[in-house]
Amino acid sequence: MIVLKIVGYIAGGLAAVLLIVFVLAFLLLLPRVGMDLHAQDGTFTAKIRYGWIYKTISLPKGKKKQPKQKSEKPSKPAEETSSKSGMGKDILFKLDLGDVMCEVLDFLDDVKDRLRIDVLYVHAVLATGDAAKTGLYLGYLSAITGIIYPFLARNFTIKTLEIVLDGDFEGSKTRYDLRFACSFRPIRMLAAGVKHGFRLYRMIRQTQKVEAKAK
Repeated sequence: MIVLKIVGYIAGGLAAVLLIVFVLAFLLLLPRVGMDLHAQDGTFTAKIRYGWIYKTISLPKGKKKQPKQKSEKPSKPAEETSSKSGMGKDILFKLDLGDVMCEVLDFLDDVKDRLRIDVLYVHAVLATGDAAKTGLYLGYLSAITGIIYPFLARNFTIKTLEIVLDGDFEGSKTRYDLRFACSFRPIRMLAAGVKHGFRLYRMIRQTQKVEAKAK
């Protein structure tokens, strides 16, 4: 009997702790969150509002690091690290564009009555130092813009909606001016975010598996 009472007390205590955690998490998800993000040629400013709390984050242009002297014998781990980082960047362009955009549009359709978008401003001139690569990236991003822009204009009331993409096929430095301002209640976005985030994660994992088998 004593053992059963002890187990009951422990179970009751754990249940009480879990209930308190659940209630606190629920309360934290209730306040409205607003954000105004602005990025321009290496600078970034974020104005975040959580309920009545305001916070501004600014990241100025970083100082250019002095190039390190090349060693006579490059190490093998460095090569492996470089190849892994390249795989991480290329995986986005190996995903099926149609599937990704369908997932994004499904998410936006689910939250169109819960997400308020005030500003979506994109002015970018792509430049990679390689004309072929610049054309590839420009075509990829233009296709995405052509799909998502009409959807946003039709389903959201956005005060400033402007997306302009161009390419500099002779330059080597991309120039951009981006701004995105929105507000939402996290509690109303949670279910849609988890559902579509999990689907996108499965899509990325499946693409990685296919690439691994191909090698």
